[in-house]
Amino acid sequence: MINKITSSMFSKMLRSLQFYKNISIKKKLLLVVNLQILIPLIFVGFFAYKSSEEIINSKSLSYSNDVLSSIGLRLQDTVTNLTNISGDISMDKNIYDALISYDIGNNNNNLTETGIREIDSQLTNLFITVKGNRPEINSICIITDSGLVLPRRFPSTDSELRSVVNREYSRMSEKADEVSRKAAWFFETSSGIVKNAYLVKKVYNRDNYTEIGMLVVQIKMDSLRDVLKGLESEVMQNTTILSPNNDIIVSKNKSALEKYKTIIKDTPYDQDSFIDQDNNIFVAYTYLKDNINWRIVSFVPLDELYSDVNKLRNKIILLCFGSIVLLSVVSIYMSFDMIKPINRLVKAMKNMNINNVSDSYIEIDRGDELGFLHKTFNNMAKEIDHLVTWIYREQITRKEAELKALQSQINPHFLFNTLESINWMAQLNNVPEISNIVTDLSALLEASIGRDDRLIPIEEEFMYIDKYISLLKRRFEDKITLKKEIDPQVLYIKIPRLLIQPLIENAVYHGVESSREKGVIMLNARIQGDTILLEVIDNGNGISKEDLLKLNKSLEMDNDTYFKSLREKKNKSIGIDNVNRRIKLFYGEKYGIKIESSINIFTKVTVCLPLQTFNTKESYYVQGSNN
Repeated sequence: MINKITSSMFSKMLRSLQFYKNISIKKKLLLVVNLQILIPLIFVGFFAYKSSEEIINSKSLSYSNDVLSSIGLRLQDTVTNLTNISGDISMDKNIYDALISYDIGNNNNNLTETGIREIDSQLTNLFITVKGNRPEINSICIITDSGLVLPRRFPSTDSELRSVVNREYSRMSEKADEVSRKAAWFFETSSGIVKNAYLVKKVYNRDNYTEIGMLVVQIKMDSLRDVLKGLESEVMQNTTILSPNNDIIVSKNKSALEKYKTIIKDTPYDQDSFIDQDNNIFVAYTYLKDNINWRIVSFVPLDELYSDVNKLRNKIILLCFGSIVLLSVVSIYMSFDMIKPINRLVKAMKNMNINNVSDSYIEIDRGDELGFLHKTFNNMAKEIDHLVTWIYREQITRKEAELKALQSQINPHFLFNTLESINWMAQLNNVPEISNIVTDLSALLEASIGRDDRLIPIEEEFMYIDKYISLLKRRFEDKITLKKEIDPQVLYIKIPRLLIQPLIENAVYHGVESSREKGVIMLNARIQGDTILLEVIDNGNGISKEDLLKLNKSLEMDNDTYFKSLREKKNKSIGIDNVNRRIKLFYGEKYGIKIESSINIFTKVTVCLPLQTFNTKESYYVQGSNN
C-alpha cells in the first residue's frame, strides 16, 4: 500500500516536472517571479496578522484589566465613602434621640404634638444639612422599630422615598440584618435593572444594644455613573456594574447590553477574562471586595477589538493583489523583453538554409547575454556563409583544375615521342643546337606535366631553371645572364614543383626583356633562422611605387579575400599571384612573397618558406601545413 502511494506521488511529481518543462519561457518567468515574491509576502503577511492578533489580545487584556482596576478602585472608594457617610449619619444624636423617643420598649411613647413637630424639625434640618454637604445623597429617612417613617412631615421631594420604604420595609430590614452594624446596599430593580440604590443601616440602643430603628439613605444613581467617566477607552464603551444578584446597577450601552446580558450575568466569579468565540465577544471583569461583591464587567465585540487587525489583513490582501498585478505586468514586460529576441533567434535558425545564409543575420540592439547570443549567431552565420562559399569555390576550382589537368595530359606520350623524333633528326642532320633546344624543352614539359611526387629538391628546381635560361639564351643570346648565390644546405630541401621558375620567367618578360641594358638575374638561396629565403633579383625597368603598393597589398591578402577579389578581375595572373597563393595554401597565411623595386634600378622578389629539420639523408625538409 505504501509503495503504491509513493509510486503515485513520484509519478505526479514527474508529470508536474514535465509540465513545467513543456510550458513556454514566458509562462515560466511569470510563474517564478510571482512565486518568488508572493510566497514570502503571504508568509510574512500571515505571521504579521497572527502576531498582531496575539499582541492585540494581550494588550487588550492588559489594558482592560488596568482600566477595570482603576474603575474598581474608584467605585470602591465611592461605595466605602457612602457607607461611611451612612454610618456617620446613623450615629447622629438627633437621630438617636428621635428613635429613642419612638422606641416601643420605653415609656416615652406618649409624645405630644409639640414634641413630634420638634423631632420632625430637627430631623428635617439635619437631613437638609447632610444632603447639602453630600451631593451623592438624594433623600434620607429613618424608620422606628414599629415601622414609623420619620420625619412624619416629609418635604415633597422625599415623598417618593416614603412610598418605597413603606413598600420594601421588610426586605430592607432583612438586607440590613445581613451585615451586622454596617450599612447594606439595597437595590430597587425592574427587569434586572437597578432603578434606585439605597443604603440601609440598623440603629441600636446604646445601653442594651437592642434594635431601635433603621436609617435609609437614597443614593443618586448619577454618583455611581460618574465612576465610569474618564476611565473608559474608545474600545471599552460597554462597561457594566453588577450587583451581587446580577442586577445591572450602571450600564452605558444598554442596547448592546441586551444582546450580551445572559453572558455577562452568567460569568462566574472565579473566571478570568476570556474570549467567547460563539458570541464573538471579549469579556473582561473585576469585582469589589469587603463583602460588597459588586462586579465590573466590560465586553468588546471581536469585530471592534480586531478592527485594526482586520484593517491590516485587508491591507495585506490589497498589497498581495497589487503585487500580483504589478509583478504580472513586470513579468510580462520581462518575458516579452527576453522572449522576443529568443523567438527572433529561433526564427532565424529555422529560416537559415544553404542558399540564404546571409539573410539570416539578426539586428543586434542589446548588450546582455541575449545580445551576445545574437552576435555569436551572426558570427556563426557569417562563418557558415564563408565556409559554404569556400567549399563552393573549392569545388569549382578543383573541377577546373581537373579539367585542365586532363586537357594538359592528353596523350603526353605523343608529345614526348614527337620531341624525341625531332631530337634524333637534329642529331642525324648534325644540328646540335636544335637537339639541345628539344632536350631542354622536353625536360621543362615533363616538369610542368608533373609526376606522382608533390615535392622536389631545390637542386632539381634549379636544374629546371637552368634549362629554362638555356632556352631563353637561344633567343636573347648574351643579353640575359643568370647568377646564383646558393647555400649548399638549401639544395636538399624539398619544395613544391615549379615554385621558383615562374619568378624567373616573370623577371625576364616584365624586367629585362624591355630593357636596353644587359639583363642580369640573381638567384639567391639561404637559411635564416627557421625560414628559407629564396630571392630573384633583376636589373630591369622596375615597378612604380603606386603599382608596387597595390601588388604587395594583393600578395598580403588572405586566401578568402583573394578569391573573393577574383570576381572583379577580368584577367587572372598565373605568375607571381599563382606562386604566392600556392605558398599560402600549402604552408599557411604567414608565408608567401614580398616584392621590392626601384624604377630603372632593380626588382627583388623574396620567397619566404618554413624550415623543419628531419633526421634523414637530405637533412632538411620544408614542411607544409597539410602534410
